[in-house]
Amino acid sequence: KDDEEKLVKLILQQANGFDGLDKVVENFRREQLPDIIFEKLIRKGLTRLDGASTSARANAAVVFAACQAHGAGQLQHATTNPEVSERIRLAGLFGNDELRWQDIEVLDLEDLQMTLIRKGLLTLDGASTSARADAAIVFAACQMHGGGQLEHATNPEVRERISLALRRGNRFCDDKLRWQDLEVIDLEDLKLGQIFRLGVRTLAEDITQLRQNTKLSLALAGEGLGAKGCKTLFEAMAQLKQITDLSLDLKSNKLGFEGGQAVFEAIAQLKQITDLSLNLGDNDLGADGCQAVSEGIAQLKQITKLSLTLEDNGLGDESGQAVFEAIAQLKQITDLSLNLGDNHLGADGCQAVSEGIAQLKQITKLNLNLKRNGLGADGCQAVSEGIAQLKQITKLSLTLEDNNLGDESGQAVFEAIAQLKQITDLSLNLKRNNLGFEGGIAVSEGIAQLKQITDLNLNLAFNDLSADGGRAVSEGIAQLKQITDLSLTLEGNDLSDKGGQAVFEAIAQLKQITTLSLDLADNDLSADGGRAVSEGIAQLKQITTLSLNLADQDLSDSDDGMRPLHS
Repeated sequence: KDDEEKLVKLILQQANGFDGLDKVVENFRREQLPDIIFEKLIRKGLTRLDGASTSARANAAVVFAACQAHGAGQLQHATTNPEVSERIRLAGLFGNDELRWQDIEVLDLEDLQMTLIRKGLLTLDGASTSARADAAIVFAACQMHGGGQLEHATNPEVRERISLALRRGNRFCDDKLRWQDLEVIDLEDLKLGQIFRLGVRTLAEDITQLRQNTKLSLALAGEGLGAKGCKTLFEAMAQLKQITDLSLDLKSNKLGFEGGQAVFEAIAQLKQITDLSLNLGDNDLGADGCQAVSEGIAQLKQITKLSLTLEDNGLGDESGQAVFEAIAQLKQITDLSLNLGDNHLGADGCQAVSEGIAQLKQITKLNLNLKRNGLGADGCQAVSEGIAQLKQITKLSLTLEDNNLGDESGQAVFEAIAQLKQITDLSLNLKRNNLGFEGGIAVSEGIAQLKQITDLNLNLAFNDLSADGGRAVSEGIAQLKQITDLSLTLEGNDLSDKGGQAVFEAIAQLKQITTLSLDLADNDLSADGGRAVSEGIAQLKQITTLSLNLADQDLSDSDDGMRPLHS
């Protein structure tokens, strides 16, 4: 075989090329020719595909090169499918010797291995596996009919993505989607439509035009990027050396560990960023992927504002520690939003959270979401102790929904918050935590200490407070004389008429309040309770914006559900 290949190389130097090979070696089978040799022969015009070998037929690059050089008539020899071959032959009989769309349309290239399509200067090296499978069709459609034909020119999995991009019209791209568009975008993993939202035709052009920009926002949630698409995206973004404000939504993209690694490698290069919003929720990062992302973020020493969503990524307790160890290195940060919901952190993970939070002494605004993490009383105690260390904080949003905290934990949370003397804006979600009446008492005592609060959003839905618990909570809220904006959710707490009346009696004492959102749905209020509510509302003379939810109750003619009032 080696001798035969050497012979081929010698023959290629002859003017008559392939014909010379026939004369020199009578029994030499063309199937034994290396594909690259056969392709060179075709490109030189030294041979046609009439006697194409099996290996040549299997090489779609060779097939396409021959078609470009010698016309559609050669396609009948370019497939191993006899039915397709005959259709192509007939098509060639009824047209000129040019490669026509009809010829390509009937050619079945699904079973051919397309590794390269090239005619001079065009290549598909960077295209996806799916694109390569139909690359001859894609390329022919693009060259002959412009971008509009591409939605019909590839396999069904890719077709809709291209169609979405093209529907956006000339505002985003001209009528011809150029070959570079296919070359730099992975059609298998990335919807072209999302790239076109930036207002230019290709990702490469986007990066070129955005290099001087300082602010970028991309919404790519649920676009199926996968690890490969994520890597492509971040490799491009790593070139944006001037970016200081970046918002990127990659929720539900199946990134996995490899995607997390790609995020880390790119983010670590964007050292000039001061404001970062990154949503990686529901991406199966796992502990290792989360570790990688955290290490990348730790490199951003200039950052002052960070919003990071790692919800539903299977982090576990150790990853929670990794996140906060990374954030603790960001000494300039003052505004932090961190969503670690649905990550099975448990009590141990929350101990790590507590220790991490305690290091963020400079924080003035904190939004922390730990819902559905199995904290229990111990985990809640740990988190509360960490938050109590943030003496500079003025705005706090804390979500501990559905963590089975129990009555004592409610007290721990408020005892911690009561130590934050600078806080004026508080949002606290304790929904579904089995607080009960005792928990309501603890909430009341804690709230009463927050004298400086002006804006309060408190969600105690589905906590079995009962009428007495509801009354206790109300009495605590009545102590907040400075409050101007109150959102209170007591849905599903069996308050009954007595509890409902107590709520309004308390709110009536808040003379500074102008905005009120009150949810008392599903609380067994009767017509009498409805009247009490009505009488309570009548006393709120200073209210300018009211939203009231009394749904799922037997209020007779008072049952209006959610009623927003504006004046």
